Amino acid sequence: MAFWIQQALTSTSIRELEQMDTTPNDRPAGDLYAHAPGRICTKCDRRIEASQPARKRGESGWVHDVCPPTSD
Repeated sequence: MAFWIQQALTSTSIRELEQMDTTPNDRPAGDLYAHAPGRICTKCDRRIEASQPARKRGESGWVHDVCPPTSD
């Protein structure tokens, strides 16, 4: 009976692996940040560039993850 249980668990694991989505996405492997290119940061009122990480701030809009320094 123990063999049957082990065999059932193995076949379940195989089915899960067969159904797993392994297609590569278009983001680099280490990039886990959100991006909002072209949006205006609600904190500093500057444009968010494509290379800058961003965060969604509730329903009010987007902000830089870290706003760039100002050149005053």
